Amino acid sequence: MARIHAEGIHYAFGRQKVLRGVDLASADGECIALYGANGSGKSTLLTILATGYRPQRGSYRLDGLLASEEGSELRRRLVYVGHHTHLYGHLTPVENLRFFCDLRGLRPTTEALREAVAAVGLALHAERPVRGFSAGMRKRLALSRILPAKPALLLLDEPYSALDHAGVSWLNDLLGGYLRGGGTIILASHDPERVAPLSPQIRRLEEGRLIAEQTTAPRETP
Repeated sequence: MARIHAEGIHYAFGRQKVLRGVDLASADGECIALYGANGSGKSTLLTILATGYRPQRGSYRLDGLLASEEGSELRRRLVYVGHHTHLYGHLTPVENLRFFCDLRGLRPTTEALREAVAAVGLALHAERPVRGFSAGMRKRLALSRILPAKPALLLLDEPYSALDHAGVSWLNDLLGGYLRGGGTIILASHDPERVAPLSPQIRRLEEGRLIAEQTTAPRETP
């Protein structure tokens, strides 16, 4: 069984049809990169996969869980990082991670949360309120959620935005390790060169449908 199986997904905003019968499947350890023009439906599709929108037609399963019937359990198996990081400015990085974990019923130790913050390069800022963080620092902290959560699926909308060259390299190292551990990534991006180290399966959204393109070379495994 595919880890993700979406079939015949339709979605419209009023009379504007955005997705017209999208089919998508992926396996463990696979990265799928979504490309397409602005307004092509990439963010809408990611939001559906995160169960933020319910498709008007079609079905979606993650690890066999049907989104329309088992949405709560399905959401516990994924992490979605979009344009809004959903961080609380008055909380520190560790406190933000603790709040995120509490919502999922996770009980990591404070030391484990500190290690997650350090792993994304924010150890020196662990006790600072997030309100003073740059956009790149906020992106790093949002991505640190995958460390305590260990999700089956990671959904990313323009993950390289607000990151400098060093940040891009760091992110690809983080995501590469996640993939080698068997996680699945679906991301939307405008920058194929930055995504290339992840050796993604390429899908392009055009006129509401997904079109498969070339597959890049396989990742090297240690």
